[in-house]
Amino acid sequence: MKAARILVLVLTISLLPLFVNAGIQVLGKMIYKNTAQKGETYSIVIKVNNRGYDDQEVHIYQTDYLYDYTGNSFYNEPGTHARSNAQWINYSPKTIILKGNEKQSVLLEVTVPQSDTLVGTFWSLIMVEGITPIDPNAKGQLNIHESIRTAIQIVTNIGNTGTGELEFQNPGIVTEDDKLFFDFVLLNTGQRLISPDVSMELFDAQTGESIKVLKAPRNGMYPTTSTKWRFPLDGIPKKTYKAVIVADGAGDDVFGLEYTLEL
Repeated sequence: MKAARILVLVLTISLLPLFVNAGIQVLGKMIYKNTAQKGETYSIVIKVNNRGYDDQEVHIYQTDYLYDYTGNSFYNEPGTHARSNAQWINYSPKTIILKGNEKQSVLLEVTVPQSDTLVGTFWSLIMVEGITPIDPNAKGQLNIHESIRTAIQIVTNIGNTGTGELEFQNPGIVTEDDKLFFDFVLLNTGQRLISPDVSMELFDAQTGESIKVLKAPRNGMYPTTSTKWRFPLDGIPKKTYKAVIVADGAGDDVFGLEYTLEL
C-alpha cells in the first residue's frame, strides 16, 4: 500500500514553449489511518504548498481506490465499492488558488455512520491536483502540459472489529530475464487492513537442514485486494527443498504455506 502520484499529460496546440507545472506539493503524510467508533467524528488537516513563483489553481476531489496483484490500480467514483468511506468525508475547500510560495490547509471531517453493520476497515482517496491553465489564444505549436495528482489515503478502522485473512494463491517457480524466482499471490479475504511480514525459509528436503531465510518488505493490504510476492532463487544450489512461507500480521493471525521446490 503506497502513496500514489499520478501523472496526467494534456496535449494542446500553442505558440508557448514547453511548460511543466510541478510546483504543487502536499506536505506531511500520504496515508492517514484512524481508529474510530460508530457515530464518531474525527478531523484531518492536509497542507498544500505551491513551490513555484506563479499563482496556481488546485483542485481537491475524491475517488475510491482498489488494486490487484497484476499491478493495476482502480480510481473509481467515490462511494462505489463496499468498503469506501468517501461518503463519510466532508472537506473544504474544494478549489484553492495558491500564490507563489504560499501554503494553505484543507480540513477534512470524517463522520462514521451509526450502523451495526460496520466491521473492519474502510478507505478512500483525497486527490490534490494542480491545474495548468491553457491559453485559448495560443495556436500553432504542440505544447505539453503536465499535471501531477497526489493521492492521500484516508483510512478508517472501526474500533478493533474485523480481522485480516490472507489466502495464498498461484504459488510456483517462474523465470524472468533468465533469473529464477518463487512467487505467489496473497489475497486479503478478511474485513480489516493487514500489513503482513512475509518470509520464506528453505529446508533441505532430505536432511531437514535450514538452508536460507528470505524476507520481503512489509506491505499493507486492504480487504478484497491482492498483491504478488516474489523471492529470488538465483545462487541456490540445485536440489529439492521444502519451502515454508509465513505471513505474520504482527498481532493478527499468522498464515503459512508449505511448498516443495525442485531446482
